[in-house]
Amino acid sequence: MKPFLLYLALFVLSACASFDRTHISPGERVYGPRYSFMTPPAAYDQAPWFASEYGNGHRIKLYQLNHKDSFTIISALNRGPLTGMYPSAEEHLRALQRYQHTVRHPPGFEHAHYDAWIATEYGALCVRYENRGEDHQGRANRGPAQVETLGLACAHPTLPNVLMNLEITRRADHDAPYVDLAKQAEVLFNSLEY
Repeated sequence: MKPFLLYLALFVLSACASFDRTHISPGERVYGPRYSFMTPPAAYDQAPWFASEYGNGHRIKLYQLNHKDSFTIISALNRGPLTGMYPSAEEHLRALQRYQHTVRHPPGFEHAHYDAWIATEYGALCVRYENRGEDHQGRANRGPAQVETLGLACAHPTLPNVLMNLEITRRADHDAPYVDLAKQAEVLFNSLEY
């Protein structure tokens, strides 16, 4: 009887533990619940990604930290609209634009640019978006940080009324090397599999 209780206790503890990855190589596939994606290649060095949220729900959050910038990838499965999935990509785009007007930026953040557009090359109900601004709270170094986010929101093809969101963000010092985040986003978005 005692071995059974020991195995039961180990099973319960392992079910409660979250899965954490601290060295995810650029180009490595990351698996979520009913989807996966590949981390983009490193912009100018081979710094690994690490996961701050992984395996404990519908969301994965990865970081890559460098001296002059940092990158974040967030993926999440979210419930779709209350009345069922959007009937068209145009309606999905309008809903995303309405939502953007309700987003409150943290104190010290100056919003500079937002755009969203239909991106049917990724799926029938997919929308791309980009957001840029300046955060006066900065990073670890002195001065404001430039913040750029590129994202993709799609209806999940096999889960009813579920949206898949995938985005990459770069926070950079003013003197950080130039990085074409759009190229990294393309690799990330094209690697998405369900």
